[in-house]
Amino acid sequence: MKPTIDSILQNQLNKLQAEVIMSAYTESVPGWSEQKSEPDFYRFCFTEKGKCWLVIEDEKYILQPGTLYLFPAGTLQSFGTEGSETFGRYWCHFRLELGDIQVINSLQLPPFVNVQDRQAIKELFDKMEAYQHSHTITRELRLKAVLLELLAFYLDEGHVQRENLHDPGSEEKWNVVLAYIEANLHENIQIEELAKFAFLHPNYFITSFKSIMGCSPIQYVTNRRIAIAKDLLMETELPVVAVAKLVGMKNHYLSRLFKRYTGVTPVQYRRIGRLNGSNLLEPDASTCEEENS
Repeated sequence: MKPTIDSILQNQLNKLQAEVIMSAYTESVPGWSEQKSEPDFYRFCFTEKGKCWLVIEDEKYILQPGTLYLFPAGTLQSFGTEGSETFGRYWCHFRLELGDIQVINSLQLPPFVNVQDRQAIKELFDKMEAYQHSHTITRELRLKAVLLELLAFYLDEGHVQRENLHDPGSEEKWNVVLAYIEANLHENIQIEELAKFAFLHPNYFITSFKSIMGCSPIQYVTNRRIAIAKDLLMETELPVVAVAKLVGMKNHYLSRLFKRYTGVTPVQYRRIGRLNGSNLLEPDASTCEEENS
């Protein structure tokens, strides 16, 4: 399957690194408020009872029972109880790595989603709170697992599709760029040429590409060449020099780069894969891994 924006996004989401800072259930009496904080972490907030007003960067919302809110990191936030009823909510503070923040921001997620199965969400928060008090060596793994499940729920309920990225024509534009790369891996691909397909200045194209794909255009092209080389090594009898030519590399450069990426030479990769009867070393073809210099 040839890479598209969707396949790149799926790969980036698969590699999310998240850390739970704290999770709990809290009730606040009428009149409670917290004014203008700007945390460097994300917040999940699931309303159990009562109401709360929320202002994020001058946009006001009312948190009601059955809604799950995501408060973005680095935004100005104020909130407080609404009405005469006690406001009860489950909440979680968590951090993402810088690259993952860029991925989440690029999705243009809605500020909240409506929850149909409230019990299931409450159970996730209950699990998270229970794991916080655990002293086992798997504590952080279990916390991360629950957080990722909660985040996955939010993404699904938010109907995250790549057509929501930036503008309606954005996905089509970037898919054209990826298709051009795929069709010209055997050639010397120029940044200027790729930028034309995206209707961007070359300098801005590099920045924009990295924010969407998770790696630079050069790194992406290299990753695709290695992925195609793996397919050719496993599925054909072509000599390594011919494989190198088909992916636009010199033989010695492919061998050196291949070993850096996989830990084995192209010849060893072919032999090991065939001895084991499958592509044991084959990663997702759309992976954006950083190329070491």
